[in-house]
Amino acid sequence: MDKVVTLGEILVEIVSSTVGDGFRETVPMTGPYPSGAPAIFIDQVAKLGQPCGIIGAVGADDFGWVNLDRLRRDGVDVAAVCVVAGRPTGSAFVRYAPDGSRRFVFNIADSAAGQLSLTSPALQLLDEAAYLHVSGASLFSASVVAVAREAVDRVKANGGLVSFDPNLRAELITEPAFMTAMRELLASSDIALPSREELTPLTGAATPVDAAHRILALGPDIVVVKDGSRGATYYDGTRTLPMDALKVTEVDPTGAGDCFDAAFVTCLVQGASVEDSLAYACAAGARAVTLRGPMEGTSTFAQLDELRTRSRRRAAPEARATLPPLPVTPGGGTTAVCSAHPLVVEAAMREALGRDGSVLIEATCNQVNQYGGYSGMLPSDFVDFVHAIAGRCGFPVERICLGGDHLGPSPWRHLPAAQAMAEAESMVAAFAEAGFHKLHLDASMGCAGEPTYIPGPLAAERAARLAAVAESAPPGQRGPVCYVIGTEVPTPGGAEHRLAGVELTTAARVQQTLEEHRAAFEAAGVARAYDAVVAVVAQPGVEFDDRRVNVYDPGAAVALRGALSGHPGFSFEIHSTDYQPAGSLDALVRDGFRLLKVGPALTYALRQALYGLDRIAGALQPEWAERALLAEVERAMLANPRHWQAHYRGPAAEQAWLRHFSLSDRVRYYWSEPALVAKVDELFALVEGGGCPEPLVREFLPTLAERAAAGQLRLQPRELVLQVVEDVLRTYAQAGLGAS
Repeated sequence: MDKVVTLGEILVEIVSSTVGDGFRETVPMTGPYPSGAPAIFIDQVAKLGQPCGIIGAVGADDFGWVNLDRLRRDGVDVAAVCVVAGRPTGSAFVRYAPDGSRRFVFNIADSAAGQLSLTSPALQLLDEAAYLHVSGASLFSASVVAVAREAVDRVKANGGLVSFDPNLRAELITEPAFMTAMRELLASSDIALPSREELTPLTGAATPVDAAHRILALGPDIVVVKDGSRGATYYDGTRTLPMDALKVTEVDPTGAGDCFDAAFVTCLVQGASVEDSLAYACAAGARAVTLRGPMEGTSTFAQLDELRTRSRRRAAPEARATLPPLPVTPGGGTTAVCSAHPLVVEAAMREALGRDGSVLIEATCNQVNQYGGYSGMLPSDFVDFVHAIAGRCGFPVERICLGGDHLGPSPWRHLPAAQAMAEAESMVAAFAEAGFHKLHLDASMGCAGEPTYIPGPLAAERAARLAAVAESAPPGQRGPVCYVIGTEVPTPGGAEHRLAGVELTTAARVQQTLEEHRAAFEAAGVARAYDAVVAVVAQPGVEFDDRRVNVYDPGAAVALRGALSGHPGFSFEIHSTDYQPAGSLDALVRDGFRLLKVGPALTYALRQALYGLDRIAGALQPEWAERALLAEVERAMLANPRHWQAHYRGPAAEQAWLRHFSLSDRVRYYWSEPALVAKVDELFALVEGGGCPEPLVREFLPTLAERAAAGQLRLQPRELVLQVVEDVLRTYAQAGLGAS
């Protein structure tokens, strides 16, 4: 059997047992844990039964012996590890920050690890090596880089192969000498093992595929791109092989990449296929994150086989095998259309027909419920309503996915919790029995006498109660159901207060939310329902209020983007994406925030189009001003102010324009009133009778002007309104395809 060798730092890791921002306070710690990227790598190789050794240096202290004892016990040849008198063993102090990232204090360069050299035992070990693995994390000084280059040259001269994990250290990316050394070692390797985040700094490429092929062009025969919770992808110039990650609960991510590397290389050394090597590598990375301590998650083949078997069972129970497929747009996202307006629903179906796609139409708890909501529809009525529209526009019913949004005590939160939850349970049962496919269980808001947002464990317990109701509902039209959970859920319809900023969900909070819900669902006897959870609600920094939009900042959401690492099958559901620019929607989808909910922006576009037609009608028939649509909307809103009065504060003149033009679009609550339904019909008839001249379309519906001039639109009022709403939906469908 061929010997695998590595070289580099051997150190201990000491971890804070509390979350916080660095070490400028006294904190409890755990450890010391044996660590160092090369040491973790080689320990994992040894656990898989492969002859192996490490070249390194430790101090003549307890931290050094902790590492040597562990490596020897697991089967690593440590004859080439020097014990350096007068130098301490390297160390890293680690603390998790609130956003899920980690803060480190290192002592490596000035420790024994900084004295790395190719001694006689090291040269002998290299001459026995069929494979040498180098980690970029070890290249912390010019002297270590020189040792690594010499080792690579010696192994390759003997006919051996080299694997290289860039393992880029953020603080060194801007150092030209460091990056030059990284690229030289990358070009000298036979197997390159970068993470997705490292591809652009290494190659300048914009996409993983382009980056992988650029790396292959440098010299490696194989490139494997590690992508956290999304798994990994193998490239060799002739084929591409993706592999999903396994679903696990992350405890400590340190060392996961090193375990992945070790399993992949070891399996290839032992003659396994690429497919099996990649599968074991993903399993090794997944198991590594489930245990605290960088080297504690190294695994035997038996442990990896057990994890793979358990994951296959978990990934394919009966409930999950029959989950309803959520519509995926060309850009890779899923658009949830949250509206009960017939023209908005029809526009969604027309847009989907244009790309031969499916639709996800959602009803919100205060819009549709067991009492009718503000739309007057029961859940079963909403199903009939959507299917009737599909029939009129020729949309296949089997391509419709129906969702229930914010299903929980929210409409009754003025009541004590017991009463509000009883109402919520009745509502969820009605949605399940009516045949809704996707249920967002939202028990995050407090009821009478409770804080605005209740503690996570209590919210999870209430969500589990609602899931139990859905699971036990009489069959009726009910088919497969999937769930969305979360405890940091924005208010339905946009912020109810002026935005001073948006607090992002932390990665740590996502992990906590998943664990709280898993435990609560199991305690409630509905673990099967947890297996049907497809998304968790998170806040990546998108929100709007009456007047302004908080636009997505990809840089601020870096930590959150990786929070579902180790949870394959889970996505992020993002609320309040209304009014985000096309580039922001594109970035959200590309960053993994793929389930995007939109509602007020669609009815805002609808209202814009109707008011544009209102102006056209006034131009065609001046006396229309006396019975204009805007005036009728104003009368309806003043006669029944309950949908806007608590939201629009300030002087009367300010409230007047907010009623009609606010981004929260409270007008949407009034369109179903008989007087306004009749007024819109009257408006359509008047404009259609006047021929809807192109100059008036250009003046009052300017976004349609070019298409109208090119003869691409029928200049009929209903058609024009549908086009305006379709334009918004088309932006969502294309999110993820752009280059912004």
